[in-house]
Amino acid sequence: MAAAGDGGPSEGTGEGGRGDGCRKVYLFDRREKESELGDRVVQVGERSDYAGFRASVCQTLGISPEEKFVITTTSRKEITCDNFEETVKDGVTLYLLQSVGQLLLTATKERIEFLPHYDTLVKSGMYEYYASEGQNPLPFALAELIDNSLSATSRNTGIRRIQIKLHFDETQGKPAVAVIDNGRGMTSKQLNNWAVYRLSKFTSDHSGYVRPVPVPRSLNSDISYFGVGGKQAVFFVGQSARMISKPADSQDVHELVLSKEDFEKKEKNKESIYSGYIRNRKPSDSVHITNDDERFLHCLISEEKEKDSFTAVVITGVQSEHIQYLKNYFHLWTRQLAHIYHYYIHGPKGNEKHTSKEAGPFNNIDIEISMFEKGKAPKIVNLREIQDDMQTLYINTATDSFEFKAHVEGDGVVEGIIRYHPFLYDRETYPDDPCFPSSIYKEVLNFL
Repeated sequence: MAAAGDGGPSEGTGEGGRGDGCRKVYLFDRREKESELGDRVVQVGERSDYAGFRASVCQTLGISPEEKFVITTTSRKEITCDNFEETVKDGVTLYLLQSVGQLLLTATKERIEFLPHYDTLVKSGMYEYYASEGQNPLPFALAELIDNSLSATSRNTGIRRIQIKLHFDETQGKPAVAVIDNGRGMTSKQLNNWAVYRLSKFTSDHSGYVRPVPVPRSLNSDISYFGVGGKQAVFFVGQSARMISKPADSQDVHELVLSKEDFEKKEKNKESIYSGYIRNRKPSDSVHITNDDERFLHCLISEEKEKDSFTAVVITGVQSEHIQYLKNYFHLWTRQLAHIYHYYIHGPKGNEKHTSKEAGPFNNIDIEISMFEKGKAPKIVNLREIQDDMQTLYINTATDSFEFKAHVEGDGVVEGIIRYHPFLYDRETYPDDPCFPSSIYKEVLNFL
C-alpha cells in the first residue's frame, strides 16, 4: 500500500507487514447491502493523521476521495481529525457507512480480547460464593444475575422489568435459562469489559461511576461490585452463556458467546483462550442462529425490535440436576427469590398487610419468572404477587418491632430492624421457612 500522509502505512514493513509503531485497523464496508462481508485490514503509520488514514481507506477499498462517507467505531462514534489519535488504536474495528445512524445491512464481527484481570489472583480468596448452608444454591446463582439486572435498570425512569425465562420445551431446542432486563444495555466495549473477570466498576474506564445518594434500606441497586458473581453464576447453571445487549443510543445489537466447550477447544489447539468475537448486528436479526438446539432464540431475538435498550443473558448446556430442581420445586425457589428481593419489590416498609400500595420509586420493579414445558401451560409468577415468602411472614407475624439506624465514619449508614415473635400457648410464633419447615428440622434432629 502506498504511503498516506506523513509516515503513512506501507506494505511489507516489520513483522506481519507492519513497521514499528504501526497500527492494524479492521474495516467493514457497510455502505450498501452488496458490500463485502469480510473486513479489510488497513495499516496506519505511527505518524499518520486523519487525512492520511482516510486516503488509505479510499485506496484500499477503491473509493474516490470525493465520495461521501463516514468512518465510525462500533459504538457509532465518528472518526474525525480531533479524535483520530485517541480513537484509532491498534486492533480496533471500524465501520465505513453512509451516515452515523445507518443500520447495519449485514452483521459484522468485532475482534476482542478478555484476558483475566490481575485481580483474579490478587482477590481470588476474598469471597466464597454459594455458601448455602444446606439449601440448594441454585436460587442464589439466579440472584447474582438478578443483581446485575437491578444495577442495569437503576437509571430507568419507568418500570424496571426483569424476566427469568426457563425454556424446557424440547420442540424449541435444548433446555435454556434466560435473564432479560430493560436496563441501559452495553456497548461492545462494555461487553468486552464484562468478560474481564473481577474488573471493578470503579476502575473500568467506561462506567463513569458515581456513588448514589443514600436511600432507605440502601435500596439503590448499587450492587455487583466486581461483576464476578454473574460469570460464576452462569457457569454454575450451565456450560455456555450468550450475552445480547443494546444501549439506547445505538443502532446495533452486540452479542458475545462464552462457552466451556470453546475454551477447551482453544486450549487443545493451543490458541489464545481469552479472545473471541463480538457480533454486531441489526435488531431482530437471527440469521446466525442455525443450530436446532437453539431454535428458541429466534423468538427471543425477534422481540428486540420493540425494545429501546436491553440485556439478555442466555444460558445453555444447563445441568440436568438444575433442570429437575427448577421444574419440581418451582414454588419454593421463586419464594426464596421473593424473600431475597422483598424490599426492592415492596419498598422500605415491606409487604405489610392493610397498607396502601402507592406508586413510588420502590415499587416499580417487576421481576417475572416463567417456565415453558412441552404440552403444558406456561407457569408464570411475578415475585410481587407471592405472599408467603419469609420476609412477608416475618413482618405480618411479629407482635412488635424496633428499628435502628447508626451513622458511621464518613457517610456510611447502618440500619436494621428487630422483630419480636413471642412464645405463646406452648409454641413458637416465629414463622416456618417454606423451604425448610420446622417439621423437617425436627426430624433431622431426631435422626441425629
